[in-house]
Amino acid sequence: MLISEKINLKKYLALSLILLIASYFLARDFNELKVMLSVFIAACLNQWMLVRAVVGLTNGASGKEDTDKTNMLFLFIGKAIVLILALTLGVQIMGKRIIIPLLIYVLQIAVLYFSLNKAVEDKG
Repeated sequence: MLISEKINLKKYLALSLILLIASYFLARDFNELKVMLSVFIAACLNQWMLVRAVVGLTNGASGKEDTDKTNMLFLFIGKAIVLILALTLGVQIMGKRIIIPLLIYVLQIAVLYFSLNKAVEDKG
């Protein structure tokens, strides 16, 4: 199953745009805005890798396709590296205000949750 079938992209982009606008108003200067955008992009990349890995694992578990274990390993390790790099950059530039990009990351998780297409149960 394609990732676009799992996520309502219109809803995901609309809710993400709200976070981007909030980032703009919460940033004190251009460097802070760059950090917030970096964390936002890292969160989106992290979520894409997560959904891709989970879809691959579930398809492999159901027998629909073979799961490439090295690809799955790289996806899960890559997720961690992307977030660590973005948050490390944030701490270096923003210091104690890193809570704002961290909050953006947490809210982006909520955006993903609200953007997921719910499974339709069969009534038969």
